[in-house]
Formats: sequence, C-alpha cells, structure tokens
Amino acid sequence: MKLRSGKITIENTNICPANCTICPRDKYEQKLGIMDFNLFKKIINNLSNQENVGTVDIGGFGEPFADKLLFERCAYIREKLPKAKIFTSSNCFLMTPDKYDDVCKYIDALKISVYGVTKETYEKCHRGSLVFEKTYANILGLLERKTKPYTIGLLTLTEDNKNEKDEWLKFWQPRLDEVYIWMPHNFAGNMDFRTIDRTKQKSCGRPLNGPLYVHLDGTVSMCCLDINKKLKIGNMDTDTIPEIFKSSAYKRIKKAHKEGNFNGLLCENCCQTNYNPSVLIYASNKERGVGKLNSNLKNLLEV
Repeated sequence: MKLRSGKITIENTNICPANCTICPRDKYEQKLGIMDFNLFKKIINNLSNQENVGTVDIGGFGEPFADKLLFERCAYIREKLPKAKIFTSSNCFLMTPDKYDDVCKYIDALKISVYGVTKETYEKCHRGSLVFEKTYANILGLLERKTKPYTIGLLTLTEDNKNEKDEWLKFWQPRLDEVYIWMPHNFAGNMDFRTIDRTKQKSCGRPLNGPLYVHLDGTVSMCCLDINKKLKIGNMDTDTIPEIFKSSAYKRIKKAHKEGNFNGLLCENCCQTNYNPSVLIYASNKERGVGKLNSNLKNLLEV
C-alpha cells in the first residue's frame, strides 16, 4: 500500500523559541528534543520504496531551524528521493544569514509564519524569545538572494493582530511568492478559536488520502494537529509504510472517517470535521482552498 497523498511530514525537532498565542504548547506532553539521525535515515530509506513521494515536509510542532542537522537531513533526502520537493515551515528567527546558502540549496518551498508588522504586535503574538527586528532582517535578507525557495507568507488572524491585516498584506504580498491569511485552528480541542457543530461533522479526508505525520520518536499519526499522539497508527522505527496502512489502528480510524462517526477519537473535538470555507480569509494563490494540503507542492512551484 502506497502513500496516497505523496506527502509526509517528519518532525525533525519539537523545540521552538516561540510560544505563539495560537499554539497549544502549554498542552504539549512530549519530551523536547531532536530526531535521531539514524531514525531519520531509516524513515527516508522507507520512503525510497514508495514511487509517488512528491513532498517531504520537514518540521511539525517545532522550529526546523532549531535542528543543527537540518541540512544534513535535506542532503540525505536529495540523495535518496531526488524527485521529491522539500517543504518546511518556519518563523525564521533562527534562519540567520549563515544559513542562506543551504536554505537556497535544499529548500524548495518555505512557509513563513509572521504574525505582525509592528514590533509590539509581532512580539505579542509570537512571544517566547523572538525579536521583531532580527526575524524581519533574516527574512528580508533571504529575499534579496537571486536564487531562493518558493516563499509563502502566513498570517494567522487573532484579536491581537487583526487591525494589521491590510498593512501586513501591503508589506508582504509584493515580496513573497504567495500569501494567505487563516483563522487559527482549535488543535483538536486544545484551543478554542473555532466552534464545532457536531450535527455537521464529516471526514477531513486525512485518513482516507494517506498523509502521514511522523513524530520525533518515529511514532506515526494520521494528523499534524495530533500533538500528543492520540491517533497513533505505527512507528517508522519498527514498521514499514505498507505495514502501517495495514494496521488495525489505521483501519479503525479510516472506518470512523468513512462512516462519519468520531466517537472516542480525537477527531470528535477537531474543527477540521466542520467544512467552513470562511476560515481561509485570503489567499493570493487561487489554487489554495480549505481542505487542501498546504504543503502539497504539486504544480505550486510553477504558479
């Protein structure tokens, strides 16, 4: 059985210098660290047996540039999966100028989370150790490069930054390849930004189309919002992809999504079970849409 979506997310680290207001880091139960490189190689070797791997998303619930082995991992992906695109999401605070060469060499698409255009708003939204001036300098410095990744700007809209939405678009849309503005997730009940109508719940599609999220220790979940491994279906340290898709845990989740019965699953508290196109407030790329994988790079780099 193959990876139907052609996309996988590998959590190279769960460490992050930010503590964003839209992120449930205070609900996070996992030990912080960096993925063992031998485990990472095993995962990529496993993927090399799949014919349709189109995108490897390095990131997850951490800041990818907090991992000193990030570019060694990228080089290994290039060696074993030469046709795959490498995607990552970052706040870019740790993407300092000494990393620009490797960013441009290895990263095909970089999604940049930047939640304000003034120092006060930016630091109020991102919190942690992030500094407005340093982050902006890092991003703008990369954008000066002649050759660089496809860049995507993300503004997650909250009460703290909604008054800067127009100014944010005016500043970032001309500088980046595309931008979009979303309402924040509820992270499967860990946050309260979206209301769930239980009378209108249906599958988000993830367990049916096969994207995988690999946690730091190799644990595989069906969902990137499953921060505490409630939807575990296997482990890439011990299982192959075909074995994971044949597991009873996967079959149980798939059945629940086919039937629209989420009782007892993390999914019953997830806003992704309510289709609501209004949560995508703005997208400069009309290929974007609610229910589509943001890191799916098919045709994206030609847009």
